[in-house]
Amino acid sequence: MFRVKAAFQQTASLLAPCRASPALLAARHRISPLLQKRLYTDEQREGGAGGRVFETTTAQFDKDVLDSDVPTIVDFYAEWCQPCKMLGPLLSKAVEKDGRVNLAKINVDENLDLAGDYKISSLPTVMAFRGGEPVAAFIGMRPPAAINEFVKDVAEGNEVGSAGRPA
Repeated sequence: MFRVKAAFQQTASLLAPCRASPALLAARHRISPLLQKRLYTDEQREGGAGGRVFETTTAQFDKDVLDSDVPTIVDFYAEWCQPCKMLGPLLSKAVEKDGRVNLAKINVDENLDLAGDYKISSLPTVMAFRGGEPVAAFIGMRPPAAINEFVKDVAEGNEVGSAGRPA
């Protein structure tokens, strides 16, 4: 019990809300240099092109995801989640390669209310949004080929089942 409490306190102190430069944000949240390069300001996020990877919060979720003209895949993750750390770079690479969808990353430890709204109970959880509505989702790690197929199906508007496989 003590180990869990200590880990929670350590995580809470590390993940306190931060309004800082992308470099400081990246260092604070241990974001890879590749993802750090893809962090955008609000003005840059508003563009219509896909292929963007960025962190978002509960306050920005409507603007970044629900109001977006571009289909957006949302990666709900946590810093302590090892499968999340493996899945994140694969999703980023697939989104950047495809270029027709965006990837919004949401740290559930910092955005508990948003995770609750979408009933996120397991990590990693990936949801795709189009026109402000969730259209596809999967939970857990997937092989790179399945992730690429998921991104392609979301970009093309194909139906995707809840397991991340074509319906």
